[in-house]
Amino acid sequence: MNRPAQLQPEEPNIVRSMQPILGIIDADIMCGKDETAREQMLYNLRQYRGNGVKPLWTNWLRQRADLRFTCLIHDVADFNKFMLDVVRSVDGVRETNTVLSFGGRADIDTLLELEMEISTNNMIAVNVMIDVQPGMDRRCFQSLLDLPRHPEVKRVWLLNCYHSQDSDLMLLLLGKKPSSITGYVMSWVRTAPGVIDTEMQTVMDWRWLASPQDLVDLAELFFTRMTLDGG
Repeated sequence: MNRPAQLQPEEPNIVRSMQPILGIIDADIMCGKDETAREQMLYNLRQYRGNGVKPLWTNWLRQRADLRFTCLIHDVADFNKFMLDVVRSVDGVRETNTVLSFGGRADIDTLLELEMEISTNNMIAVNVMIDVQPGMDRRCFQSLLDLPRHPEVKRVWLLNCYHSQDSDLMLLLLGKKPSSITGYVMSWVRTAPGVIDTEMQTVMDWRWLASPQDLVDLAELFFTRMTLDGG
């Protein structure tokens, strides 16, 4: 009599949910289309209803007069459609550039108070794009985290974006005086081990898109993935 074949135990079906990614997208606007492209982009972002991408806020980049917006990405396929249908379809958008960050470190209190800080206290926000010598990435990241607190400058976050074409780290600073932020960058950031070069980008005209839950998700992302390599 043939014995019934022994069934192998089924392996548990493990579904790995994607960790959120922070995306910073710059939209290069054609000359003469600034206001119309800006309003259409804001309308598209506010009307967007999808679970894969959560727009957080928009800014102008003062030096280039381009539109920048920040979002949380939960689904890469949805992000691809989002870029095509919501961003790149806007009349006046000449090209787009995206920086993705898979982790970093944030000051949670400053992050959660960001909307109030920039809307009521006349704070200046500056993105510092940092080039790092290869091989010095972890040491440089930790050195920047260990910088002492400054009485006139608040650090919102330090993001890793070392896979990006333009920079390796992104540091978001808040302050009331441009001179204080410039001094902070010159004296402390640019002297950190491994820093090759920096570029400062003043961001202005904040338009808030995030819900309170979006900010909680953003804070949790940095709280749970605080190291350079996302560990």
